[in-house]
Amino acid sequence: MGRFEFVTHSVVQEDQVLSNTASDIFTALRVNEFYRTSGFKEIAMIYGDTEKSYRKTAELINRHRHQQEGGTPHRTLQENTQTEGIKLLDHIENKSRSILEASGFTQDGTCSENIVTINSQPATLPEEKIMEAYKRCCARHDVPDDVLNNPVVYEDPANTVNTAIDDVNVKKQKEDREQCANTEEQKNKYVHNTVAHVEKSGLKYVLNGYGIKSVLCFLLALIMHNGLRGCRFQFFTDGHKVLNESILKFFCWYQNIGIILDWYHLEKKCKETLSLAMKGRILRNKLLDELMPLLWYGLTDKAKALLEGIEATSVKNQEQLEKLIAYLERNKPYPLL
Repeated sequence: MGRFEFVTHSVVQEDQVLSNTASDIFTALRVNEFYRTSGFKEIAMIYGDTEKSYRKTAELINRHRHQQEGGTPHRTLQENTQTEGIKLLDHIENKSRSILEASGFTQDGTCSENIVTINSQPATLPEEKIMEAYKRCCARHDVPDDVLNNPVVYEDPANTVNTAIDDVNVKKQKEDREQCANTEEQKNKYVHNTVAHVEKSGLKYVLNGYGIKSVLCFLLALIMHNGLRGCRFQFFTDGHKVLNESILKFFCWYQNIGIILDWYHLEKKCKETLSLAMKGRILRNKLLDELMPLLWYGLTDKAKALLEGIEATSVKNQEQLEKLIAYLERNKPYPLL
């Protein structure tokens, strides 16, 4: 990851340069720019500024190279990293477009040919295996009988592509620390990304892009490239209406698909909303002790009935309580897990 210098040569005939190893072999650079080796990219970018700030990473690599003076400035490291990221994203986008076109889709993931819709049901676990697990749970816990009516299908994990997808909003780093005179300019700006964690039979892949549509295109290209069409596409979301509708619209040509409301976001939503709705944490915690087991077993109707039956004297904000009930009703088509 250190710096190397090479002597270049030119072939000159009658004051005309016929060949120059600097320009013929290497791509042109800007003034004071260096070619970046694989070792530099690995240490400075993959294990460097993805974990720490540009300033701290620049100090670290310059210390390793014994270049306390004249080393890589943190601004240069930032520009190099951003340039590398743009090249990588462009490569993924171009690769995805070519895969989608070769698989009978347009570049934006729309079916361009008469693709036969697959109506096959997901390969589920045997009924006796499900009942055996149910009996073991009943022996340890008080499991309600209607848990077997949970709409979640117990699909065979060997034939399922699991995708946890969510929008991530982070604060945009300012170019400098100077205070802006305008109050509007002092407001935090955010960078909006969509991240998808894909898993199939123990193999994992992470997709990151700007917007839901672009990441779904990456996901579809990944599925087609690895020959996973025909598997169960199981999505885990936070219940955001736009996200769920975008997934179902994008995969409208495919029947073997499901959306599950993940437990982390469900529990977080219930705790935060009930903190605003109930009079004190004692009443909130008591209600949560009754509510969460119902949601854990997918008994959405009983959970709604419990919330609707709360005495008015225990509620400080009826509007927040109604929001939680509407949230459960809106996500009722999607099983809870």
